[in-house]
Amino acid sequence: LVLTQMFRRSGGTTAYFVEGKTPATDSPSFAAALTAQRFRSIETASSEETSIGWVSPADPTGESFLVEDMALDDSVWLRVRVDRKKLPAVWVGIHRTEAERSRGRALSARERKELRVELEQRLLPRILPSVQLVDALWHPGRKLLLLFATSNALREEFQKLFVRSFGVQLVEAGPRELAERSGIARDALLYMNE
Repeated sequence: LVLTQMFRRSGGTTAYFVEGKTPATDSPSFAAALTAQRFRSIETASSEETSIGWVSPADPTGESFLVEDMALDDSVWLRVRVDRKKLPAVWVGIHRTEAERSRGRALSARERKELRVELEQRLLPRILPSVQLVDALWHPGRKLLLLFATSNALREEFQKLFVRSFGVQLVEAGPRELAERSGIARDALLYMNE
């Protein structure tokens, strides 16, 4: 059921090898690493911004990280929440058109910038951010992590967050690297080379 939920969300995966020593996933230091980089809300922010951080699969607020909510046999279900708050371009266009009509001329670059700043201050506190949840399945024993996303931007953000949290590197794994580390026979690897 869990894997079905993960695949349904993104439809694609990116595989990584975890290079370096990480805390045991059932240890207090593991939960502390997630808590230190937990998601923080930007609902009331008055400027355009993005917030990215860890949340528990059972708690999308980022307030708790219980081992039992993330444990899947010998794997760990990680979840990242990405909130983006942005002033809709349509609103800027509407207000710009209205300002130009009332003045009877096109706005200068300085006036357009001032209008945008005024709109951000007035409207952004009322705009809810878009919310995106990104799942990953981590097999610490195999040092393998599957990220259920393929977008370049999401992959880069996830890698940065993982490195900040655990102090280790993620190395993207293609089909060849996965086969080499899977322990298949040497003659099968040679056949794959051909």
